[in-house]
Amino acid sequence: MALQRQSLSSLQDADRLYAEVSRSRGARDGFHRGAVIADDEMGQMRAGFNFGGLDVDFGARLQTLIDNRVELVSVVNFTRAGANIVSQTFSDPGGSAMQVGNGAVSVTDVTPVGVNLAGLADFSGIALNDTKGFTTALHNITRDAIVSGVVSNASGRDIQQRLDINVRLNNLGALDAARKRAAIVESFSGILR
Repeated sequence: MALQRQSLSSLQDADRLYAEVSRSRGARDGFHRGAVIADDEMGQMRAGFNFGGLDVDFGARLQTLIDNRVELVSVVNFTRAGANIVSQTFSDPGGSAMQVGNGAVSVTDVTPVGVNLAGLADFSGIALNDTKGFTTALHNITRDAIVSGVVSNASGRDIQQRLDINVRLNNLGALDAARKRAAIVESFSGILR
């Protein structure tokens, strides 16, 4: 009984200490106003799917490189809730390209006369217009498709596209063990009557 009372007292002291520390100025970091996300909601945010008992993580990395200097990289994870663009980076050391889409200028606003990209107005990416000509590299990621495209009227330009898809099967061993157990139990069903 004394041990149980001491544990209860220790828990109350720990709760009191936590409350004091939480109220202190030192505990005011960048997360002190954050809300805790419920486990169910957090499960929807994690990358991957679960179908037929198979737990699968799925992600992709799209990369477009123009003349070995201008680069656009988009990284995405897919969850049950849809496509989650983790990051989209743009690198242009020479400063000759501009970012389009995602709240920036639309690609249709920077295309030269004679080039109609109205169907790609919602895509995001980069546009480059220099002495070689016009080139745009666009990425569009939805739950249903990953689209990476280049439109160019330039000559003498080196353009490289790369798409890396990562699929990880997380519980393949457990599913195999369950299948084997089921086969063993099924084999005994004719014997045990």
